[in-house]
Amino acid sequence: MSVTTIGGYTVTRELGQGGMGRVFQALSPQGATVAVKTMLLAEGLSARARWETVERFQREARAARSLAHPEIVQVLDIGADQGTFFIVMEFLDGQSIRELLESSGAIQVERAIEIALPVCQALAYAHDQGVIHRDVKPENIMVLQSGAVKLTDFGLASIVAENSVTLTGTVMGTFGYMSPEQVAGEKLDPRSDIFSLGATLYEMVTGRRPFHAESPAAVLNKILKEDPPPVQGLPAHVSRTLNRCLRKRPEHRFQGARDVITALQLSGDTPATAGTAVLPGRSQTSAPAGGLTRDIAASLTAPPPVFRCSKCGEPMNRNAAACWKCGAPNSLMSMKTEQMRRQQEVERVLRNLAPPDKGSRWKRRR
Repeated sequence: MSVTTIGGYTVTRELGQGGMGRVFQALSPQGATVAVKTMLLAEGLSARARWETVERFQREARAARSLAHPEIVQVLDIGADQGTFFIVMEFLDGQSIRELLESSGAIQVERAIEIALPVCQALAYAHDQGVIHRDVKPENIMVLQSGAVKLTDFGLASIVAENSVTLTGTVMGTFGYMSPEQVAGEKLDPRSDIFSLGATLYEMVTGRRPFHAESPAAVLNKILKEDPPPVQGLPAHVSRTLNRCLRKRPEHRFQGARDVITALQLSGDTPATAGTAVLPGRSQTSAPAGGLTRDIAASLTAPPPVFRCSKCGEPMNRNAAACWKCGAPNSLMSMKTEQMRRQQEVERVLRNLAPPDKGSRWKRRR
């Protein structure tokens, strides 16, 4: 693959590199600025690690391509160039919540709510389509120069209508933001994202992770057994929202992202103190007042049409083969010929990239 072009896209600079791949800023053949994410297969990977990396990248492509929402990063193209699989996404000019926290510390409460509402909308839409993000955290929420908010990185997403690549008992996620059931390697549903959202919002308003410890093992133990430190100075409705999002048992949390929206926007409470919240023992810092209005909240929370299972009534992807909850078949399922053709081509490329060892139990899907 050329170092200056990827699948017809002209690379202008490298934006970053992670454990899964490299991300470039590039120009499309039409001259538009885009982001191109390529899959990185490190030398010396075992057959199992190679297979998992390929499947994770393919999962991100499938999940993100199935989602079309203003608060979710848009996938523009998927392809392969000389054996390298790539995803083309809209270019996001802004900062992640992680960058904002590192540069300015805790975010003023009203502003944090303004950011959280569109993230909730994005999660509600993804869950309606049968997609669980599984990696909601400050790094994966972008605030653009225009003020828009985008949820990114579906590299760990689970498409509940499909057989998940991740086996029960396997932990996938980011320490500090995983739900207790995620830590335990159990089967997940949308309520796992609610916990991760609560952990992210907690850090936004306090500047500190809710489950902080010296080692990953200690962090996971806190997630399973301990409540986060109480926060002073929060409006009562925000405190209640955080507490419910971070419940250990899924059935005790909000049952959907739209419930979180309702809890955050409908309140007559007045903050106990202005500015950012503080943890016990930490000083209060001032910040300019925010500007969340009911008109803005209403514009962010108008629910899109929801397709529901005809048997149990749960929201589901209208293209799913069966309901994620009760397993009832979807009588409206349809597949476009072009989508099938593109998927078959992608799977052909991926099979060539990562053939499993003979006799391995990690067999590729047919």
